[in-house]
Amino acid sequence: MFKRLIALLLACMLTMGTLCAWAEPEGIAIDGESTLGEIDTVVDAGDLFLSIDDLGTSLLANDDGGEEALLPTVLSIKKSTTKKVKLGLDYQVEIPGKKIKRCSSSNKKIATVTDKGLIHTKKAGEVRITITLKKGSDIKLKLKVIDPTVPTAVTINEGSRATLVLAETKQLTATVSPDTAPQSVTWKSSNTVVASVDENGLVTALTPGQATISAVTANKLKAQLTVKVRRTASGRYMISHAMGGIDGYSYSNCLEGFLENYEEGHRIFEVDMELTSDGKIVLWHGWNRQFCSKYRKDRTPTYTEFMNSRIYDKYTPMDLEALLKLMDQYPDVRIITDSKHSSSTIVKKQFKAIVSTAKRLGIPEVLDRFIVELYTKDMYKVVEGIHHFKEYILNLYKLLGKAPSKSRLQNLASFCRKNGINTIAMYAKWWNPKYTGYVKSYGIDLALYTVNDPDEAQEYFNEGVNALFTDFLPPLD
Repeated sequence: MFKRLIALLLACMLTMGTLCAWAEPEGIAIDGESTLGEIDTVVDAGDLFLSIDDLGTSLLANDDGGEEALLPTVLSIKKSTTKKVKLGLDYQVEIPGKKIKRCSSSNKKIATVTDKGLIHTKKAGEVRITITLKKGSDIKLKLKVIDPTVPTAVTINEGSRATLVLAETKQLTATVSPDTAPQSVTWKSSNTVVASVDENGLVTALTPGQATISAVTANKLKAQLTVKVRRTASGRYMISHAMGGIDGYSYSNCLEGFLENYEEGHRIFEVDMELTSDGKIVLWHGWNRQFCSKYRKDRTPTYTEFMNSRIYDKYTPMDLEALLKLMDQYPDVRIITDSKHSSSTIVKKQFKAIVSTAKRLGIPEVLDRFIVELYTKDMYKVVEGIHHFKEYILNLYKLLGKAPSKSRLQNLASFCRKNGINTIAMYAKWWNPKYTGYVKSYGIDLALYTVNDPDEAQEYFNEGVNALFTDFLPPLD
C-alpha cells in the first residue's frame, strides 16, 4: 500500500511538471487524454488511482470509487505569474532550484498561505501571494480563485447577429462557463413586438424591425444577439401606392384597384385618408384632386356625396369601415396609413376613429396590421397616446422641404431606432446612394415614392433601397 502511494505521488509530480525526467514505475499507467473541465489525467496503481483535472486538483481514491484524500496541487513557478485555482482547495507552491523563506497573502479572506508555501483558498476573487526567497528577488503569484459552481461567462452559440423573415423562427442555445456551473439561462427580448423568445431560446420574427435577444445567468451575466426582422429574404419589397393603379389611373383608392393588385400579388397597400366636410374618413388623396366629374376639385364633399359617387366615374369608393372589413377579409394584407394631416387635433380625430371603429366592428386585431405613416416626431407621441400600433414609417415630405443632409438623416434614423420606427420614406427625386451607408448602422429601412419604371426600380434596389411605392409595377418574386 505504501509503495503504491509513493508511486502515485511521483506520477502526480511528473504530470505537474515538477520532475524533469522519470521512468514510469512498473504497474503505473498514465492516461494522457484530456477534456477541459473534466478529468485530464488518471494515474492507476493497483487498487488505488489518482485523478487530476484541468485546474490541477489531485484526488486519491480506491478502486471502488471511495475517496481517500484530496491532495494539495503543486504550483511550480519560476517567476511572477497568474494562475487560476479552484475555491476550497489547497495548493503547494514550489520554486525549482530555490528555497522559500516566507510567504504572505494580500487578502486572507480569499486565500491564506503558510511560510512553506501551502495555500488554502477560501473565497472566490483575486489575491496576490508574495513569495520571499532565501536568495533572489521576491516572486508575486496572482491567484484567480474560481468557484466552479458560479458562472463566469455566457455566450450565445449562434453568434451576435441574425436576420429573419416574418414568421421565421430560430433556435438559440447558450453555453455557461465553467461547465461545472448551472447551465440554465433566462431568455429575454428587448422588443417583443419585433421578435419574441420563449423560455427555451426559440426566437419568432413578428414584425419588421430590430430586437436584442439576451441570455442571462442567475448571477446576471449576459450574452446578446441582435435580430433584424425583414419582410422578405432579400430585404426588398414593393408597396402598392394609393391602393394600386388600375386601367392607367393612379391614386385610385378604390375597391377594384385593391382587388386587381392583390390578385397580382401585392400584400402591402398604402391608402390615402381624408375627412369629408362632415368629418368622416374616406379613402382619397386630397380634395385638390378631382375624384369624379360631378364635383369639381378643391371642393370638400359630404360623406354621402362622396360615397354615392364613382371614383373616376367608374370605381367603388371606400370609407374607413369598408377598409377595416377588407382587412378582416384579407388577413395577409398590411395597410400603410397616409392620413395627410400632422395637426394633433386632426391626427387624434382620425386615429381615435380608426381604433373605435375596429372595436365596434369586433375586429380590433386588424389594428396590428396597420403601418402608421408619421410626418413629424410629435405625431408619433400623439398616435401612441391613442393606441400602440406595431409598425410605423416616417415620411419626410412634410418634415423637410428638401433632401436630407447626412447629419439630418442620421438624427432621424436615431430617433426611429429609439422609438421602434423601422422605415424612413422620401421622394425618389431626393435619393442619394450615400443614404444607405448613412443609416446602415441604425438598422433602418429606406423607402422611395413613387416609382413606376422597372429599370429605375432595379437601380434603386441595387443602391440599397429596401422598399418602393408603386402604382403599376408588380411585386417582387
